[in-house]
Amino acid sequence: MVNSYFKQQNLKILEEHFRNGCKMNCIQKLGMEIEHIIVHKDTLEAVTYYEKHGIGWLLDQLKPYYPHFYYEQDSLLGLSNADYSISLEPACQFEISIAPREDIRTIMKIYHSFLKILQPYLQQEGYEILNIGYQPKSKVNNLPLIPKQRYRFMDQYFKTSGTRGRNMMRGTAATQISIDYCSEEDFVRKYRTAYLIMPAIKFLTDNSPIFEGNPYSEHLARTEIWDNVDPKRCGIPKGLFDEDFGFHTYAEYLWNLPPIMKPEGDNFVYCGEDRVCDIWDERLLSLEDVDHIISMTFLDVRLKNYVEIRGADSIPAEYMMAYLAFIKGIFFDKQVSEILLSRYHVTIRDIQRADQSLCKDGYQGEIYGVLADQFFLELLTLAKTHLKNGEEELLDPFFSLVDEKTTLAAKYQKNEL
Repeated sequence: MVNSYFKQQNLKILEEHFRNGCKMNCIQKLGMEIEHIIVHKDTLEAVTYYEKHGIGWLLDQLKPYYPHFYYEQDSLLGLSNADYSISLEPACQFEISIAPREDIRTIMKIYHSFLKILQPYLQQEGYEILNIGYQPKSKVNNLPLIPKQRYRFMDQYFKTSGTRGRNMMRGTAATQISIDYCSEEDFVRKYRTAYLIMPAIKFLTDNSPIFEGNPYSEHLARTEIWDNVDPKRCGIPKGLFDEDFGFHTYAEYLWNLPPIMKPEGDNFVYCGEDRVCDIWDERLLSLEDVDHIISMTFLDVRLKNYVEIRGADSIPAEYMMAYLAFIKGIFFDKQVSEILLSRYHVTIRDIQRADQSLCKDGYQGEIYGVLADQFFLELLTLAKTHLKNGEEELLDPFFSLVDEKTTLAAKYQKNEL
């Protein structure tokens, strides 16, 4: 039986963590994380960590450019400076996390500075860095995990939680944007809005034309994968549209989630199906515990001490700019969220149906009773009217996709990217 004192205190610790994320000055910024797949240019096979002049070697070559670095045991796994950090996803998807900025062009300037350092080493070895949502050639069963204990435990757990854990960990690459919240009310409004527009985010950034070496015939391959990883920690949280949804209900969701592993010293210990409430039933959560627990849910929209919007595929630079502008236009003026939430009284099931409709029917699909292309245009137009200083023009690549009724994945299959 769970100790009621520790439950109460630990829920309070989790809730307070989210409350401390409120940015009281309400200066809103955008953070961005982009995962890439580095391949051998001649074969499109993924470059692995362990091969000669592989990703482990590449990080070592880049190390002199960065003041900070991260090792696990003797393996170099990350680099960072004041503007961004470099890390690796399970099968060497190469991720850059850019520190939050107000200006989109500043974010992209940082991104291009990262590429400027990286590209000479890739060219030297005959490698190419791809912004694509899924491995273009390599099959996941042939891809080794990087030497990171966390990923070994996740790999073990996902073998029984669903059917696509291996594909998610080794095959996929995403673009994630983070936004601030100023209060609990502001969090709830932004969080619900992010889910309301999530089907559009997924479709406008659909850039997964290949699945396990073959053309993918439908849409939203990453959505199909994530839907079959682990229903407890992926997708949409229960109670999203309940009247009492907020920091406390999100904390309760985490409290009842299996964290897969727990921190112990410098390592992790595998926990299987033991839930947070089982593991921390007689001790208080540390800050390290809180960070770990929060990181072990993979919802389409994740709460940390900011809101992390996770539904987009890895996409080329001009579409990154469009995506940043889209998020800024929708979320930086609360009037837009209020318009959307009052116009569309949706349920969790409605969002799921919209995803399914887009997966099957693409532009002929429906989102909340509206034809997909009309819904996309409505959102893009709303975003555009709430941008300024030339940032509204950054949306043009998305408008072009809708006008042509095409996707990035379709362009890739036609060799137009």
